[in-house]
Amino acid sequence: MRKSWIAKAAVAASVLACVGVANAQTNGPSGISARIGVFFPTNDLARDIGKTWFAFGADYKLKEIPAPEANGHVSYISITGDYYEKDGVRAIPIALNYNIRVNQLVFSAGLGVDFVRIGTSSTGLSGQLGATYEFANSGSTSYNPFFVQAKYFFSSKSDLNGFGVYAGYRF
Repeated sequence: MRKSWIAKAAVAASVLACVGVANAQTNGPSGISARIGVFFPTNDLARDIGKTWFAFGADYKLKEIPAPEANGHVSYISITGDYYEKDGVRAIPIALNYNIRVNQLVFSAGLGVDFVRIGTSSTGLSGQLGATYEFANSGSTSYNPFFVQAKYFFSSKSDLNGFGVYAGYRF
């Protein structure tokens, strides 16, 4: 019990420290994106509730990370929040993500906390991996804010692990 509280406190402190350090916004769009889609649970208990669940989420891009020049590569930190639910069983993962953009593809990995409800509510350490394709018009002056995204969620309750598939918009 004590170890889980220490882990939660460490994640919360890390998120707060990174937010303080990365308080400047980046170039381009506002750094906010919203998405809607479906969640596909990978555990039998959750699949018995439903094979597809309603899901949505939002991201806030904090700051680009200085790195040596690499053609088409940019890395940045973001905060992301997601929600997926079916018949009263739900998870709300909130994570600090490290993102690497390679042209129109963005790969991400994050660590944070999730608030889950399977009968009773609980909080725990969670993670996520993702890949995003942005329909940006490379080489042109116009900007296309639409994207598609796939994520895998590692919940504090393994019953709620699974894939999320989304369509989204960057503001």
